[in-house]
Amino acid sequence: MKKHLLLTSIVCSTLIFLKANAQTDSTKQIKIDLEFRPRTEFRYGYEQLRNDTLSPAFFTTNRSRINITYKQQNFKFHTSFQDVRVFGQYGQKSTAGSLSVFEVYIDTYLSNNLYVRIGRQAVELDNKRLFSKANWDQHSRAHDGFNLVFKNNKLLSEIMLFFNQTSTPNFGTNYSPTGFSSYKFLGLHHFKAKLSESLYVLTINAYDGYQSLSNPEVLYVRGTSGGRLTWHNKKVSATLSGYYQYGQLQYSKAISAFYLQPELRVNFNKLTTRLGMEYMSGDDVAKVSSSSNSFVPLYGVAHSFMGHMDYFTKFPKNVNNGGLINPYLFLQYGINKKVSIKVDAHVFILQNTVLDNNANPIDAYLGFENDLSIQYKINDFTTLDFEIAYMLPTSSMEFLKGGDSKLVPIWSYLMITFRPTIINQIINTQK
Repeated sequence: MKKHLLLTSIVCSTLIFLKANAQTDSTKQIKIDLEFRPRTEFRYGYEQLRNDTLSPAFFTTNRSRINITYKQQNFKFHTSFQDVRVFGQYGQKSTAGSLSVFEVYIDTYLSNNLYVRIGRQAVELDNKRLFSKANWDQHSRAHDGFNLVFKNNKLLSEIMLFFNQTSTPNFGTNYSPTGFSSYKFLGLHHFKAKLSESLYVLTINAYDGYQSLSNPEVLYVRGTSGGRLTWHNKKVSATLSGYYQYGQLQYSKAISAFYLQPELRVNFNKLTTRLGMEYMSGDDVAKVSSSSNSFVPLYGVAHSFMGHMDYFTKFPKNVNNGGLINPYLFLQYGINKKVSIKVDAHVFILQNTVLDNNANPIDAYLGFENDLSIQYKINDFTTLDFEIAYMLPTSSMEFLKGGDSKLVPIWSYLMITFRPTIINQIINTQK
């Protein structure tokens, strides 16, 4: 009798479970949205100082994207096709193009809070300083691999694994992109915990490996570990992040470097103020060392942190291994719901000693940059951005970047972004 009751209970429970899941599974969603983003730029000192023999650059680039997302019970598929080009790049009758896939991945859920993301995916962590999809770049950045995600109201844990190959060999794993243009292996763990309503902590531990140019069996692995502690309320936010780099660089040299970023953010009604600093360690040429002390900000974005004129996007090359200190003040004022103005001010200072061609130390002060931008939200899917930026460089900047420090570098752009959603359909297939 007990066996019959137990069997009946199991059967009934199974039927209830199947019925509940059948009702849930009947709901499907498909979303298709577009992005069209032409940007016209005037460059007369962008990334490098100008001189009196150079003329300004003027051009328009455009990014077009179609984003498709499909969802059903315990499953999600997303892909993003993009075409990036310079106006006139392919000629009027050319059949050539630049269509590519920016992202294509699936999420398969193992439980309500646990899923695996497989495929080509953008990786954006924390404030995007170490890992970013680099949205300012028209091409952007994505990685091929796996991401195991656990997420609830208080915790977020991501374990990511990426392993690159350029072909499908029968033997070995030789990976030979141009120079050190890409890692062979990347593994990272991102963890974020909400400690209270006003306090959270996050950690990032990343390990990227580069194949030796002379021996494909040798892998040089660099580790980056650290995190961020943030306290906030409705008007004030205070944060401190720090990272330490260790292991080996792409060319086998050991690395021991660090990064710090304190920041205070205050909201005054329509005005938001951010006062902070980036501190990247560099090498001291006066000391003989077998290791590098120059911090490398991995696969993050510099455009949002070290000036929109992008003088410091390649570390440590852009500062001759001298490290960089970047105190900044960001002011953003919302005139109304549609129009906002932002002013970014940067001071650039070498963190360590850099020698000139006569083996004399150059002045650590590199210059001042100011970026003024205006954004106008025309409607729910259209945004217009305009910016003009200039720099007041010193002779030390001239030594690092060439050009003439007596001439003021100028850069400006006008960009319009259309992001309409053309389909956002929920389909119930239950009869």
